[in-house]
Amino acid sequence: MKKILVLFKYYNNAELALRNYKVLNEKFGFKILPLYIKDLRTTIPIGSTFLTSGIVVDSVREFEDEYIEKLKKILKNEGIEEDIIIETGSNKEIIEKYLKKADLLLMEETEYLDDDFLEILKAIYKPIIIVNKQNSAFQKIAIVSDDGIKINKSATNFFNLFPEYKEATILSWDYNDEENDLYEFLKEKGIDLKIELFNSKFNTKKDFFERINEFDFVIMGNLSKSFFFQKITKRMGVDLIEKSEKPIFIG
Repeated sequence: MKKILVLFKYYNNAELALRNYKVLNEKFGFKILPLYIKDLRTTIPIGSTFLTSGIVVDSVREFEDEYIEKLKKILKNEGIEEDIIIETGSNKEIIEKYLKKADLLLMEETEYLDDDFLEILKAIYKPIIIVNKQNSAFQKIAIVSDDGIKINKSATNFFNLFPEYKEATILSWDYNDEENDLYEFLKEKGIDLKIELFNSKFNTKKDFFERINEFDFVIMGNLSKSFFFQKITKRMGVDLIEKSEKPIFIG
């Protein structure tokens, strides 16, 4: 039995995460391990800023308790019988603990890629699905590839976890090499592949992301440790997380 650790936070859209989980459950038989982490921080994210007032923090704590009760009702209404696990403390330590019990992590992307998000990305040692702005049918697969080792690892883990998928489209940006190792590797595994090459001389980033958003499920390589440098310099990986409307798989 395959299991997904679904992470909930008070500032995320629980319904969106659950709707995407239910499709994964129906199509692939994944079971849910629902987890809510209460935060011990003295600063609270509101929009793209962090508030430190004790009154504000206390108000959020009270709201958080109300949200947890609401979340329990949502899970029950969705027919999910598993009890939600409620922990208080460090995202990293708690996720590391419960990810031992699951095959992958599912969480919603925050509107701003903050320290919370970075901490979670650093904590994961198993694949993650990042739910963005829409529900997904999880049918058409895109692999965003520079033919590097990170996307090779992600794609390998993806097809091991989801052997039901037998075809995908590789989308590349400014990739000019004649050989493509990932393409050859997956073809040998029996995956039916197409390649679409986008080039900054002829295409815009808007063209590229519009094409990505025509798919249901996007596979990408993990971000490097210089996450915020990539964010400032608008590197492709961060752009993809911010602009993709469909779930992203990182392995």
